[in-house]
Amino acid sequence: MERIILYVEDTPGMATAVTWALRLAEGMSCRVFALSVVDPDAPHRRDNQTSDAEESAWSQLYEVEDDAFQKNVRISLLLETGDPLQKLVGLSSSYDAELIVASADCRLTCSELVRQSNRPVVFVK
Repeated sequence: MERIILYVEDTPGMATAVTWALRLAEGMSCRVFALSVVDPDAPHRRDNQTSDAEESAWSQLYEVEDDAFQKNVRISLLLETGDPLQKLVGLSSSYDAELIVASADCRLTCSELVRQSNRPVVFVK
């Protein structure tokens, strides 16, 4: 395995998913693409809230980057705007990732991600 997509989202279980993905990447010497997606169509989202959501997403991505550097894991940070499920599925193909890792409590519909992705998916609890 050479590439893992890690879906980063502000949920209680995210830290566990990050730890799991980085340990796997460290052991297998592979690159992690940490992806956060800002959904502009989320209910009650206004321009200033989108900006706040982007700042929060970058903050989370930088924390993942710090953890990766401590483990000598190669990492790329990706912040996208759009439908989170479609972005995750599309980018996993574009980056030719061999695995998608997400927190089990992420806001994506787990069954939809598994159904739409042609990559293996691990949900970390």
